[in-house]
Amino acid sequence: MIFIHSLVFTQDTEGDYDFGIGVGLIVYGERPQDFSSGSIEANVLSMLNGTTTERRNFIENDLLKNAGFRRTGNIRFRRTDASEKVLSVLHGIIHPLSFGIVPTKQFSEIEYERLPDGVFYSFQTIIDSSELNDISSEVLLVMEIEYMLQIEFSNGILHRSNVNYYSEVNINKFEALILELPEFPESIMRLRERYLNIELPKIKNALERHHNPSENHLRALENLGDILNR
Repeated sequence: MIFIHSLVFTQDTEGDYDFGIGVGLIVYGERPQDFSSGSIEANVLSMLNGTTTERRNFIENDLLKNAGFRRTGNIRFRRTDASEKVLSVLHGIIHPLSFGIVPTKQFSEIEYERLPDGVFYSFQTIIDSSELNDISSEVLLVMEIEYMLQIEFSNGILHRSNVNYYSEVNINKFEALILELPEFPESIMRLRERYLNIELPKIKNALERHHNPSENHLRALENLGDILNR
């Protein structure tokens, strides 16, 4: 009986790691592997683990633009149909002949919903319209965190357009989402560490400077406001 029980137990735990010492037996499962090369998840994680330009390009184009939103995150648009394209061409021809009386029309896109200044579409609204909505929950969570970072928190820069998003509630939500990320696979772990150790402190420091601004910080905000208003 003892021999049979030992044999069955050994077969059941095959493939697990035994790090037990002494009498106790501790069995660890295998660590989750990275997503297969060439998968959508692997491509998304590769871009978000890339350079600042690659990360910005992913959010502005792969996420926002491809889902029908401007890179600012507060404007929706749709592609023009054939008849609207013809009308756009006609307006383009007539516009200079009419000395500007007949306006030009957008050729390829039409804006149809614009939020007030300082308000952005939620990640859920955007992902519902995106072709990227049918991927693993872990990667969707990473995308939501990166969207909040780039659009709502403007990569740690607080200015007039996003001041409403720099609140304790929103920052706590951002931190809670980061802590939901698993520690494996490695591609997600690297993102988790960046968000926790680099991006989150940057956002918290920006809010602290907003509440207790130095003279240099006030001057920098004034200059940034001039640039944004041009």
